[in-house]
Amino acid sequence: MQRHRRARRPLPSPRSAPPYTDNGFVYPIRPPPFFSGPPWFAGTPLMPTVPVPPSGVNMNTPSALAWQQHLATHFIPTPPPTFANTPAWPAHPPIPLEEGVVAVPADTLHWTPGTFPALPFGTPVPLHIHPALIPNPINPTIPQLQWDLLHAPELARLYTGRGILKKLDLKDDAVFPVADKVWIVPDDVNCPILAYWMQVWGPIVVEAEKGVKIRDLLDGVKAYFSKPLTRQDFRLIRRGRSPLNPTPLLPLRMAAVRRIEDAYELPEVSKQLFRRIDVLGAFRCWGGARPVVMQDGTWRLVLTLLPYVVPRVA
Repeated sequence: MQRHRRARRPLPSPRSAPPYTDNGFVYPIRPPPFFSGPPWFAGTPLMPTVPVPPSGVNMNTPSALAWQQHLATHFIPTPPPTFANTPAWPAHPPIPLEEGVVAVPADTLHWTPGTFPALPFGTPVPLHIHPALIPNPINPTIPQLQWDLLHAPELARLYTGRGILKKLDLKDDAVFPVADKVWIVPDDVNCPILAYWMQVWGPIVVEAEKGVKIRDLLDGVKAYFSKPLTRQDFRLIRRGRSPLNPTPLLPLRMAAVRRIEDAYELPEVSKQLFRRIDVLGAFRCWGGARPVVMQDGTWRLVLTLLPYVVPRVA
């Protein structure tokens, strides 16, 4: 006797979302809107003092070894400190950016490009990132790179000190020394909702044979957040139902409606699936990436997103 398998229910889609209105839409804000974040998001993690091994920085071995496959639970265990997940440079704890205040070198008017926080000019550093990609060293709440992750890198604009938006040379190297592979991990201090979901999805990996350019890096980030949500993602969202959040899918639908309004693509294409960018709500603005070198000599870039609106350009 043949058994008939019941068809799986299709995944939700933004087609059922209510129409967007200025008065009805509310951006999800910190803390994460779908569920309470893990306890270790509450403060800055302390970095244990582990002796630095004599090995240098290997530009061919970027690492995200500290990332662990997320189990179906709301609480992400903090991995034990190892050489692979303990920063050796910069040697100070991460800086909260929400106040918009960062200490720049007091003894000089110039600082080493591609470092964050800024270091006095001439300070030897193991790794630089293109100055346009780092958080704003003067005021991190005003990104130097004005880019909405919905849009193509060609629409990203550099915000100058004179308040002018100018095009960015996407052919420039993203990091120096030049690397063929870049790992990107989340900033769990300044963007906990990004950190939560990247524990589920894994790090962003960007590869290019002749060295990763700015275009390669931004394309990789956009493609990562444009992927459709999976059944596991929807289970995690629904599991966040609580008296404070009785309809956990509603913020997702509202964010999808705003994405459909802002995206430069056909509505019929945008409405087909929920995407990763939808679970981040308002956190669609590039906040910057900063280089970090681990005590085992591996390195990675730490990505920050901000809940701001990016100026639309032609």
